[in-house]
Amino acid sequence: MVDYSCYLVTDSSLVHHSRNLVDTVQQAVDAGVTIVQLREKELETGAFIELARKLLEITKKANIPLLINDRVDVALAVDADGVHIGQDDMPLSIARRLLGNGKIIGVTAATIEEAKVAVENGADYIGIGACFGTSTKKLKKIPMGPRGVLEILEALPANAKAVTIGGINSSNAERVIRHSHGSDGRKLEGVAVVSDIVAAENVPEKVAELKQAIARGFINTVPASIYPDELKLKVAQVFDKLRATSPLVHHITNFVVMNDTANATLALGGSPIMAQNIEEVHELGKFVGSLLLNIGTLNNEFVTGMVGAGKAANKNRTPIILDPVGAGASSLRKSTMKLLTDSLDIGIVKGNAGEISCLAGTGEVEMRGVDSVGGTNDGASMVTRTSKLEKSVIAMTGVVDYVSDGHRTYSIHNGHEYLGKITGSGCMATTAIACYAADDLLVAAIAGLASMGVAAEYAAKRSDVNGPNTFKAALIDELHNLTAEKLLQSLKLQKC
Repeated sequence: MVDYSCYLVTDSSLVHHSRNLVDTVQQAVDAGVTIVQLREKELETGAFIELARKLLEITKKANIPLLINDRVDVALAVDADGVHIGQDDMPLSIARRLLGNGKIIGVTAATIEEAKVAVENGADYIGIGACFGTSTKKLKKIPMGPRGVLEILEALPANAKAVTIGGINSSNAERVIRHSHGSDGRKLEGVAVVSDIVAAENVPEKVAELKQAIARGFINTVPASIYPDELKLKVAQVFDKLRATSPLVHHITNFVVMNDTANATLALGGSPIMAQNIEEVHELGKFVGSLLLNIGTLNNEFVTGMVGAGKAANKNRTPIILDPVGAGASSLRKSTMKLLTDSLDIGIVKGNAGEISCLAGTGEVEMRGVDSVGGTNDGASMVTRTSKLEKSVIAMTGVVDYVSDGHRTYSIHNGHEYLGKITGSGCMATTAIACYAADDLLVAAIAGLASMGVAAEYAAKRSDVNGPNTFKAALIDELHNLTAEKLLQSLKLQKC
């Protein structure tokens, strides 16, 4: 049985200056890569064969396969374990005739049709890609992202084996594998990695990181159901923990609400830091409790900072909360949301009905600027479907709020109409969620929305509130005045 889980693909041009390719492969094999593909596009035949022989000695000692990219002649010359061919390389039928049935043949596929044809023609596995953009190969097609990988995988026979390649690294491998868990139980066999290993300064350390991420991705447990009363107690507990620990919340957020979200964070008991420059986000990622990404006011610096901060957060196992403000209002916002959800392991996505509809790709709810036009007839169904699709907790705000992790779905019936009449209430709700995100993400999403809803109800009852403007100031006060007891008494939570 071939183990495709941690699949190394070589590229001599990317090898770290401190060693050569043979040493790199030796270190990677010793550290636990499970299969190696020798891909060298520029080598002459003689040099290619010599390099293949050296690598085959390493892989045979470790009892793992060595495949040759494209060059069936080289594979035959050294008696390699098989080949990997692309759509423009030697036809699979000819490669099989030359190599025989005892050798492994993998085929690259970028579409459902290409993958189906390869399986029908007897490919041992499919290399689906490119998942993300990559510097190691000039791409002919737009990267498909984890969702595109799953679409191809689910179109194949149940016994078909597949890996994905293209921009895979230790910060996104867990999400890619977890995202591949289909509705029928199938999943990727593994991920193929190039530069993250080959160019690494410390190969054993990098392989260890990758294998840990891959192992986490393969875990697909169904969480236990929690009844509303039990969940209310958990909300009260995480509230007390928030006040006791004051976690640092890293915001990359829009200019319109930056001051409001900082004040909301402080009022709830967290500690805000607003930083979007790529020069510092990696350093901050080492000690923040959560990362909030809000696409409300986009520019290139923001997007670069979001991706950089997100990768650092994924590396440090820091939860990311995404607010795709106005995602359906423009192609830029929609493409930025796709970039972030494809590239990063997002823990919680919070949005209104229009934004969540855009994320799901259903277009059920129209957007007008950053606001939804109308609502959805079945919010519970929408958040559940989207959560299963994105493998993230989905929190959807509206007259009734809905939260789901794809298995457990709840509705929250707190709030006040004034929340819809002030700028930034949705962004403050995302901030509230981020304050709790160091704990169970489903509980965090419910606690954040509950805090905003309950605080809004208390604020609206105050004698000094005469409209939206005075309500906004009172809302910050009541977030500060919240207690676990108030949440327990006022939270209106239902299981869907």
